Amino acid sequence: MNNISYRRVIEVPTLIFLTLCSLSSCRQPPKVLPSVPANGVLIINTDKSVEKYATIQREFEAELAELNIKTTEIDFGGETLNADVIQKKVASIQPYVVYTIGSKAYIQASAVIKNQPLLFSSMINWRRFSIGSNTYGIALELPAEMQLLMYSYLFPKIRTLGVLYSESHNSQWFDIAGSQAKEVGLSLYGKAIKNASEISPVLNKLLSKVDALWLISDPIVLHDSSQVQQIFAEAATRKKPIFAYNTLFSQHGAVLTIAADIPTMGRQAANLIQNILERQPIDNEDKVQFPAGSHVTLNLKKVHEYGITINHAALSSVEKIVQ
Repeated sequence: MNNISYRRVIEVPTLIFLTLCSLSSCRQPPKVLPSVPANGVLIINTDKSVEKYATIQREFEAELAELNIKTTEIDFGGETLNADVIQKKVASIQPYVVYTIGSKAYIQASAVIKNQPLLFSSMINWRRFSIGSNTYGIALELPAEMQLLMYSYLFPKIRTLGVLYSESHNSQWFDIAGSQAKEVGLSLYGKAIKNASEISPVLNKLLSKVDALWLISDPIVLHDSSQVQQIFAEAATRKKPIFAYNTLFSQHGAVLTIAADIPTMGRQAANLIQNILERQPIDNEDKVQFPAGSHVTLNLKKVHEYGITINHAALSSVEKIVQ
């Protein structure tokens, strides 16, 4: 069972500031650690050839380099390594703390690493994984409540949101998001699927019941580019706006995207590692943290095309507007 909770922030102005600010501007000046373990930090990357994984690792290493903290890496290259191989590598390095990037790296590392502190990032819905008492992390997803507040703030007449998700990846996430939607006056309708073949009929039923579609990170729902195009095409036919989690979806016609800042995740992980190396006590609610930076993009062209009512006073919360 996952026994780590996360911090929820209710105040809207404070919440938006915390999620939009970058650690590069919000953090304190770097300090020299009083006692850094000689064997330092082991980084295990699921696949460094994936740009987002490489970016996170690059920012993480740069941050620790300023403090002269030694890092060693293992790159899976997208492959699955034998548990004995991982165990031997870890034993030869004997790191004080291990940082995993991506789900595959965490699953394989957590099976063999029992005594060292273990930190993760870039895992879809971390709550579905086994999380130990000595485990820390940076969530991949921005707070659902923050996104819901932004939707409600920008689009006052959109009150029902539909979500397609796979049971295997996002059932826990949807349960939490559903309860938080009620708190901000929105209704969330979810349809769970087991495989990609179910998407089209389920999507059509869902779009007939909601004002907008909330697209979340899910490898079953978004299993390839043709599926993404189909989802956007069906939503456009019904003139139902799509809210998404990556700025790339603006090119497909997403009305609003709220995207976590990838480089900031790496710096945030490094800050958490610093606390672990300093042996500072970390509260349970701070062991798994939300991303500290985000980018908000509004597609005003689609807003006008769909005839969506928008709160113009809320536009100051938008970083980029597509005309």
